[in-house]
Amino acid sequence: MEEMYASLKYVKPDNSTPSTNHTGQRNSETRFYLVVILSLALLAGVITVVFFCSDSAEHLSAITNQLSSMTEERDLLQAKLTEAKELERLQSFLNQNEICPVGWSSFSHSCYHLPESFGSWDAARKDCRDRGADLMVIDSPEEQTFLSMITTKETWIGLNDKEQEGTWKWVDGTPLTLMYWGISQPNNGGEQDCVYVTTDEGRFWNDHECLYSHQWICENTPNHNKTCPVGWRFSHSCYLVSKSSASWDEARKDCRDRGADLVVINSPEEKNFLSTITTEGVWIGLNDKEEEGTWKWVDGTPLTLMYWATEQPNNGGEEDCVSVRSEKNTWFDRPCSYSYHWICEKV
Repeated sequence: MEEMYASLKYVKPDNSTPSTNHTGQRNSETRFYLVVILSLALLAGVITVVFFCSDSAEHLSAITNQLSSMTEERDLLQAKLTEAKELERLQSFLNQNEICPVGWSSFSHSCYHLPESFGSWDAARKDCRDRGADLMVIDSPEEQTFLSMITTKETWIGLNDKEQEGTWKWVDGTPLTLMYWGISQPNNGGEQDCVYVTTDEGRFWNDHECLYSHQWICENTPNHNKTCPVGWRFSHSCYLVSKSSASWDEARKDCRDRGADLVVINSPEEKNFLSTITTEGVWIGLNDKEEEGTWKWVDGTPLTLMYWATEQPNNGGEEDCVSVRSEKNTWFDRPCSYSYHWICEKV
C-alpha cells in the first residue's frame, strides 16, 4: 500500500505553462471605463459651462441694453419734468403780472400796494377804496410776516374800533381773532380808534388817533375764478339782494357782516345789471350823511355818475340816504330810517 501511495505521489512538471490572471484583467478594464466616464462627464461639464457662459453673456448683454434704454427714458422724463416745472414757474410769473396791477405786490392770492403818501386813517382808506381795494386785513401769521417784509415805516392797516369802543373789527366786517399787539396795547390813549403797525422787528400793532398821519397799505383780493358765494350773483363783482327790509344803517351793517358793503354803482353796465336782479325799491351805498348835499358812496368815492329821478334829490325831511326805484331804475333820496330791501356788493 505504501508503495502504491508512493507511486501515486504528485510530481510537479518542470516545463509547466503559466496560467492567465483574470482578476487583474478585470481591474484594468474597470479603470479604463472609469477614465472614459470621467472624461465624458468632464466634457459634459465643459460643454455646460461654455453654454452657461455663452447664455450669461447674452443675458448680460440684454440687461445692459435694457438698462441703457431705461437710462435714456429716465433722462427724457427728467428733461420733460424740468421743462414742465419751468413752464409752471413762467406761468405763475405771468399770472402774478396779470393778476396784480403794476406797482402792486402779490402774496397768497391777494395784491398789496404801499403808497409813498402819508395821511389820516380815513384818507388812507379812501385812497385804497378809490383803487378798488381796502386797507389791509391780516388774517394769517404768513400775512403778518409778509407785512414785516415790505413795510419800513409806521403804516395804517384796516383795523379799528370806531363803531364800538373796545370791539375791534377789520374793514371787511370780520372781528379780530389773530392779534399782534405791541406791549401794553391797545391802550386807547386819547380816543385811539385806528391801528397802525410799528417799525419794530415784529411789526407789532399800536392803536392811534385816526387823524394822525401815517403811510398805509392797501389790499385787493381779485376774484380770479369769477365765483361768488351761494345766493350771490356775479357781474365783475358779487351781488346779493336781501330777503328782508331794514333801515339804511341796518342794511349796511348786514352787508359789512358779510364781508361786503352796500352796492356802489360806477358804470351804466352795472346800473343795467342791477335792474335785472331786483324788482323792488332797494337801498344802495350812496348818502350825504357827512355833509348835506355832498353825496358820497360808502367806499368814500364822490358821486360822478348820476341817475337821479326827476326833481331828485330834494332832501325832503332829512333825506340823507338813497334808494333805487325799480320801474325806471332811478334814484331817490329818502330818510335813512325808512325800510327797504338792499343790495350788497362784494368786490
